[in-house]
Amino acid sequence: MKSDNFDWHEYYELANSFLNEEDIAKLRTGMGRYYYSSFLESRDFILENNIFLNPFNEKIMKSTSGRVHQETRFTFKNHPDLNRNNSGAKIAQNLNVLRKYRNMVDYDSKNPENIKHAYARCQMKSEKIFNLLDELN
Repeated sequence: MKSDNFDWHEYYELANSFLNEEDIAKLRTGMGRYYYSSFLESRDFILENNIFLNPFNEKIMKSTSGRVHQETRFTFKNHPDLNRNNSGAKIAQNLNVLRKYRNMVDYDSKNPENIKHAYARCQMKSEKIFNLLDELN
């Protein structure tokens, strides 16, 4: 039976379909999809496993506030259950790199230098996050 929930990994697959593109708009879009697939899978991991730092953290994590992006990274970086083998800190670090790229391509009209290299880096960081989440399961 098909789930009613969207599979955030489909954003990752969409971004992968743009790997050989030359179209700047598709590359910019794909970089954003790498960020959102990784961020939303990470956020949902916290929610599905009820891994919160405190009641305030839980409130933010369950909200639709823009602060949930920062709180997700903060939770992975600081929660002891997520940091066996330093996995949570690595997820937080990779999410931060992806967020910076996503902000750059969404808000800066100047095209990034060597966008293909940046795109490949986003793909690598996103894949690393999915692998680390699998290790935590």
